[in-house]
Amino acid sequence: MSTTPDASIIVAVDDDADDVNLLQLLLRKAAVPHPIQFFRAGEEVIATLSAFVQGSMKAIRPLLCFLDVKMPAMTGHDVLRWIRTQSALDGLPVIMLSSSDDPQDIKQALQCGAQCYLAKYPQPAILREVIREAERFCQGVPASECFRMPTNLLLVRGRRL
Repeated sequence: MSTTPDASIIVAVDDDADDVNLLQLLLRKAAVPHPIQFFRAGEEVIATLSAFVQGSMKAIRPLLCFLDVKMPAMTGHDVLRWIRTQSALDGLPVIMLSSSDDPQDIKQALQCGAQCYLAKYPQPAILREVIREAERFCQGVPASECFRMPTNLLLVRGRRL
């Protein structure tokens, strides 16, 4: 996926209205310069991302995707697995953002291709760093050099911090 950060949007998927409101507040406090599109269910975000994959003119251009792990019907892991099967979304960084610290959830997120796993709710400085790293990643910086945030991070590429 080839995107330019200033023409991209951030996608966030969470079924809990309070969590969505808190994430919106944190992203505002982080002064994130990109528009944010929230979805309440995995099926909704897949429908929208499918339009991007198919080349629809009205489709979003995702820079980064925050996914809640525990959602009804379709989990964050299910959505992540779908994203990773779409070649048009190869360059989409996915950050699992969850209240779950279950080692199985963390392991599954990494196995499915998440760039990192953040505990709800990270400090605004961490969110700014995530956005900055996503921008670098989309500009061609290798994944091995991105997403190395030290605080509020449960796991990065298999290592507990």
